[in-house]
Amino acid sequence: MHKLLIATCITTVLSTPALAVTPEEALASRFRAAEALMDANLIKESVPGAAIGIVHDQALIWSHQFGVESFKTNNPVTNDTLFSICSVSKLFNGIAAMNLVEEGSLGLDTPLSQYNSALAMTDKQGSEEPVTARGILSHVAGLPREGMRDYWADTSFPDMAALFDIVSAQEQLYRPYDHWQYSNLGMSMLGDVISKVSGISWGDYIEQNIFTPLGMKGSTTDMPFDLVGNGFAQGYYVRTAKGERNAVEKHSFKAFAPAAGVASSVHDMAKFASWHFRLHEKGGEEILKATTLKNMQRVHWVGADFNEPAWGLAYATRRYDGKTVWGHGGYCPGARTEFIMRLPTKIGVVMMVSVNDISPSAVVETIYSLTEAAITKAYGKKALDVREKAAVPDGSKDESKVNLSDYEGAYHSVNYPSDRYIGVNENGLFAMPIFNNDPVGNMQTWVHEEGDTFRRKRDDGTLAEAITFERHADGDVSALLQHSYRLMKR
Repeated sequence: MHKLLIATCITTVLSTPALAVTPEEALASRFRAAEALMDANLIKESVPGAAIGIVHDQALIWSHQFGVESFKTNNPVTNDTLFSICSVSKLFNGIAAMNLVEEGSLGLDTPLSQYNSALAMTDKQGSEEPVTARGILSHVAGLPREGMRDYWADTSFPDMAALFDIVSAQEQLYRPYDHWQYSNLGMSMLGDVISKVSGISWGDYIEQNIFTPLGMKGSTTDMPFDLVGNGFAQGYYVRTAKGERNAVEKHSFKAFAPAAGVASSVHDMAKFASWHFRLHEKGGEEILKATTLKNMQRVHWVGADFNEPAWGLAYATRRYDGKTVWGHGGYCPGARTEFIMRLPTKIGVVMMVSVNDISPSAVVETIYSLTEAAITKAYGKKALDVREKAAVPDGSKDESKVNLSDYEGAYHSVNYPSDRYIGVNENGLFAMPIFNNDPVGNMQTWVHEEGDTFRRKRDDGTLAEAITFERHADGDVSALLQHSYRLMKR
């Protein structure tokens, strides 16, 4: 009995926070961990260039750039580097359509063929209703996904005349609302209607009614190949057997621009995210009425057994650990993009890569999970109270000579992919595995014991094995030992 009591007391004492850092310092450490995780994985996959940004409400609070815009110029990627954002373009197409719906120029449930007879597709399904903007925006119009050949492979995208030929030569696959079927063809058809109804080209409509009002000065509705390596990221295909990447040929999306033709940057997409948060909070009207935007983000389609994508009007919804995020992903020749927003917390993330064989979605979800709570704490309404509380002595012994930031950094094991990033929590350290399917889910919390020794905190709050840090003769931390495994600090 006495031994049990002693052990319990030791656990309680060691669990007491020895050192505290501010919420801002803890968040900065999480951001550094995100950079280490992103860089290590992109280097491993030989990615030429990438950019990521996190928005909180009306500000871009963190961004990170990786690699170069082109192997020919070797100019580094910046927050203003334009990337092909692929299918994220569909969000702008949807906003444009709903802007015209608000004006009364476009009927959400009016047959698309009423605006252009060339868009009348053969229907042998006995559909109860025609193809409409509503059906297209939620991908339940029953349309084929593409045309009759794979122009995504050779980038020979059809012009408008060819688009009409594609429509007239094909048949609807299903009756509307029978099945969800993602359709680039449908989005392109809707883009033509936007042009017909507005009286200007689709690109001009997007630029005049969305890009310009939001200050998205760099964004464009076609690929700016004249800026390759000097402001526009060159896209690259999958690696060959020799590990080489071939550059994507110069191309235009032409009639398929409404489905995939926008090029944008971290800076511009941050402004786009902030618009959403602003309109949700303040209401009123800015480009769209707040009620229209909220309706677009409401789920308009989900499978009968919740086994198909949940889709709004242009907006996709996803679940991050039980929480809904809104946005869209993009995948096209030489590029991939992920754009998500968690509306209740006003946190948005955008990531762009200049290859098409690496998905940014897993990286975005991991970094969101890694930083969300810390962002909320640092920027939330209670942040001031938290900082004031952290400044008040908690009665623990004076350990002012121990600086948690001494231990922060990337650590690696010789000859094994056991890299970890050690960062600072508000009252201790966290250890995140770099090469892991679930870095955040497998993250450990380490509690300070004494000197350079910490203890791993189990999920039930008790303490496990010791972790000891080693130092060089000059006092800098050089390595850590856990379970007798030594990881060297980079």
